[in-house]
Amino acid sequence: MKIYHQHIGLLFIAVSMLLIPASCSLEGTNVNPNASTQVSVSAVLTGAEVALGFNLGVNAGLIANIYIQQASGANGDAASFDNYASSIQYFDQTWRGFYADVLDELKIVKTTAAQQKLPYYSGIARILSTYAYGTLTDLFGDIPYSQSLYGNNVANPVYDKQEDIYKALQGQLDSAILELSVPATANQGALPATDDVIYGGNVERWKSLAYTLKARYAIHLTKINSVEAAQQVLKALYDGTRYRGIADNSADALVVFGASTTNANPFYQQNSNRPGWIGLGASFVNLLNGNEVTDAATKPEGPLVDPRRAYFATPYPTGSSTYRGSAPGVPGAFSVIGSFYGTATSPVIISSFSEAKFLEAEARWRLNPADPLVKTSLEAAIRSSFQRVISNPADPYATTDKQTAYVTAKTTLSGVASSDLNTIVTQKYIALFLQPEAWSDYRRTGYPALPLAKNGTSVANPNGQIPRRIPYPQNEQSLNKNTPAGSGYQTPALWWDK
Repeated sequence: MKIYHQHIGLLFIAVSMLLIPASCSLEGTNVNPNASTQVSVSAVLTGAEVALGFNLGVNAGLIANIYIQQASGANGDAASFDNYASSIQYFDQTWRGFYADVLDELKIVKTTAAQQKLPYYSGIARILSTYAYGTLTDLFGDIPYSQSLYGNNVANPVYDKQEDIYKALQGQLDSAILELSVPATANQGALPATDDVIYGGNVERWKSLAYTLKARYAIHLTKINSVEAAQQVLKALYDGTRYRGIADNSADALVVFGASTTNANPFYQQNSNRPGWIGLGASFVNLLNGNEVTDAATKPEGPLVDPRRAYFATPYPTGSSTYRGSAPGVPGAFSVIGSFYGTATSPVIISSFSEAKFLEAEARWRLNPADPLVKTSLEAAIRSSFQRVISNPADPYATTDKQTAYVTAKTTLSGVASSDLNTIVTQKYIALFLQPEAWSDYRRTGYPALPLAKNGTSVANPNGQIPRRIPYPQNEQSLNKNTPAGSGYQTPALWWDK
């Protein structure tokens, strides 16, 4: 499958950090609206879903999660990401990967589905497009939206304001829900099935993902209006008293990969082809060890080890029972990505029941810290993460008693606002390991309170602070005259991060 194999190449360019400039900018890679759309909507959807999984994992996930010290650019060219000194040429592939290899393909699906009267395909493509645009704007801020995907007909697409994009994303999700709510007989052709590698054509699960994403984009606006953001989260997740977000682990949105070299999980390929380049950050491993993010990486494990530790991380030294992360900005790989994400058939997670319950817990806490459903939702979020990640009943750190002790400790709220928000968001930070959403949570809340990276000061990051955005890529700055000037790792601030 063509798209699929293209992304094997992207892995080595974007994740292995080879300095190969992309050959074309947004305007040179977008779909030509005059081109034929007489294609297999089924095949294009499959390719777009796999492409999204790859790009989410390597062109967004690893970059974002290095910044927030879940992962570490431990060696090789990856080390430049650890102290925010990478060339902006590296971000060309992030930009192109989402626009050209995901959004262009999804536009073909939507266009063809409209022509052939296939609302289920259109609704799925609309949700995935919203997700791709949402990821891009949360990485870069203002981006081409209304004039994107028009090829040479719009040679220099304008950059829409993030505030306007967010309104459009919510509207697109509403439209997708309507399309997926029509009877199956409204589709004048085959229905999505195995060609949909995420949900197998289950439209009810697609709708639950759409509602969960509406809640995600709502929670991003807590700096703008905390109460309204929380209200919108609960409005998305509940229709009155009826819950309609992702309802259990079986409904998690995943892209699952194969065992062969050409279709393996991107994190596995990274570890296999560039061993030691990507490690785990000390802040993250410290939490797994039951310590604080600011503790020394060599501190012995605490009394309450995270039951997911053996699945998220590998021991260091190999064969030992100890785990150690890389201090931010200091080269050197110790523990690396573990078996849950690091095997050939590991998933890339788009969204999950665990995320939905964290969203609910935070929203309820913001509206009423004494609401007993805060604790209920938080416990469900952590336990669902355990259920998905933990697979070895003989693991002495992950017994039923150990899991219960952990959940009891981590869902006990103090009534002190800063402490309780820290508890909720830090637990979400652990559960959403290698998902770029954790970076959005850090930027809007400041939790967990991560230490600064050594040697993190540069022209693009003058005060050495943890990045709050990604600079616009080299190709866009060179070839699109509408690209805003002066972007760095801190400024201009994203609309929802001001």
